[in-house]
Amino acid sequence: ARALYLYQGNRDTLYRIHGTGETWTIGKAVSSGCVRLLHQDVIHLYDRVRPGSAIIVLNVPSSPGLS
Repeated sequence: ARALYLYQGNRDTLYRIHGTGETWTIGKAVSSGCVRLLHQDVIHLYDRVRPGSAIIVLNVPSSPGLS
């Protein structure tokens, strides 16, 4: 659906925030560091974030009952 490429300075980190239809992979370590969102969520984010915006990615363990 969309992908946001993450840069550090002018260098591509090779990490992305992108959409997926494989909902069971969201929140799981199934890639080399990309952040997966539902398609509608990454479209929402893509339409609102400005190029060059700072991001913070937190690794918060999930609680029982949350998915």
